[in-house]
Amino acid sequence: MMRIRGFTVVELMLTITILAIVAMVAIPSFERMILENRIASQTNELSSLIGFARSEAVKRTGGFVTLCPSTDNASCASSNSWENGWIVMRDSDGDRNLDTADGDAVLRVVPRLAGGNSLRLLGFGGNQFIQFSANGQPAPAGSLGATDGTLVICDRRGASSARGVVIMVSGQTRLARDENNDGVINRHGG
Repeated sequence: MMRIRGFTVVELMLTITILAIVAMVAIPSFERMILENRIASQTNELSSLIGFARSEAVKRTGGFVTLCPSTDNASCASSNSWENGWIVMRDSDGDRNLDTADGDAVLRVVPRLAGGNSLRLLGFGGNQFIQFSANGQPAPAGSLGATDGTLVICDRRGASSARGVVIMVSGQTRLARDENNDGVINRHGG
């Protein structure tokens, strides 16, 4: 006669308890990894799109290429909330208005940031937009000349995990983060 073996209720409960303990330890580490990957991906995409805008400004002689927050994917919004989406557009006269008669065109549309992350612009003469001129340098409205600034991405963990993309006066970019643990990323001003 063949004897049938199985799990007892005690063995099953013990196995479930051990799995629950392991899951409780692993889930916070997994969540941290997801947050790190999301903010790194968003920072890299931001840096890439800034490089794209700069190269388009140099390629298209005359006029500007403007990056600005947008809620309708077709015009610049008058806020500093870039996390709701933003656009890269050919802006012939630098007025941040899409004038198709002047040859203006939207070159890229960036949707809302995932994960509830925020994106803010610091520097650039206090403007809420970035414009690249034909020489590849960021130039604010008026005759102030090129100026630098930083775009800062922050998630729910706060400033200690924030990342930034610094745009220097030359138009080149570099990535930045809080390197001395003071709660502030090392941005364009140091």
